[in-house]
Amino acid sequence: MSMADTDNDQEQVTRTPAVAPLLARAEAAWLAPLRGRLRRMRGQGRMPHGLLLIGQPGAGQAETGLWLAAELLCRGKGGGRCGRCADCALFLAGNHPDFAWLRVAEGKKEIAIGQVRVLSEQFAMRSFRGGAKIALIDPAEAMNMHSFNALLKTLEEPAEDTYLVLATSRAERIPRTVVSRCTRLPVPLPGGEVALAWLGAAEARADWPSLLALANGAPFLAAEYAQAGLADLDREMREAIEGAARSAADLVGRAKAWAEEAPAARLLWLESWLAGELKSAGLSSDLVNNNRLPWLRGPGGDTKIRSGYRLLDRMREARRLAGGSLNLQLLFEGLLVSVAAFLAEGTQRVRE
Repeated sequence: MSMADTDNDQEQVTRTPAVAPLLARAEAAWLAPLRGRLRRMRGQGRMPHGLLLIGQPGAGQAETGLWLAAELLCRGKGGGRCGRCADCALFLAGNHPDFAWLRVAEGKKEIAIGQVRVLSEQFAMRSFRGGAKIALIDPAEAMNMHSFNALLKTLEEPAEDTYLVLATSRAERIPRTVVSRCTRLPVPLPGGEVALAWLGAAEARADWPSLLALANGAPFLAAEYAQAGLADLDREMREAIEGAARSAADLVGRAKAWAEEAPAARLLWLESWLAGELKSAGLSSDLVNNNRLPWLRGPGGDTKIRSGYRLLDRMREARRLAGGSLNLQLLFEGLLVSVAAFLAEGTQRVRE
């Protein structure tokens, strides 16, 4: 590894973006039971050295991890984040020397082994401030096998008062050797009315219901979609799917457009759309809900459902790989061709 690579890995571990807006999100009412559980674990001396926060995209894993880091780093006497002590000030400014936030570096698609090694070296040293040392790895599934293996030693032999918080929406992509050394905690989503009330309190918009549906019920993600101007994305994507089913789509042109505008949101939409269709087809009968890919039921339906799940796996893998130098247009072209073929065969079967 070159000196430049080492310096870059060091920067990616020590550089912390503004955390105040995310800490505010972590105070959402529906996360109160999770916050209470974490506080009880800390108060009873049961805070694990490895913690795995699991939820769907936008549920608040990173927000909760930051909230916990702020609580553990605070040196106030109240037992929680006081917001007034020097450690709280350093954390809010993104300069606390005992906190690290590992994320995918700009222009990359994975959390590199070099970043994990820098973190492990920091964790092996004494605390700069004489208190706890915390690292948030977000998203944890962005690590590759080399990164996971480098992390294992820190998990297996943790120094006193050191904590690793892994935030993920894809727990199945984290090796069992890592999962087994962490305490798993689910990050819940609120009910629809609660989510809409939270969103409406931030900004009055008539399209919050559609944005929340687009975000699969995750209000934090819905807020990000609104900020990105994606209110019409669901309608646009459904029209594109209908066009692909009729073989009337310009797949190359569409792939180019998708690669240039909100590719991550579109990949998540495709994954959620197909997962929902497959689930509905598997649970429904010919007598109800027969507008949901009806050709997946009946003779030969099991084969097509298996084909659909293979396509779903491809979509999930594409979402994991998206970013960095990956050619997003080619990725979308491949997915659109597969979706068109999948739907075209079904259309032919319905006509027969």
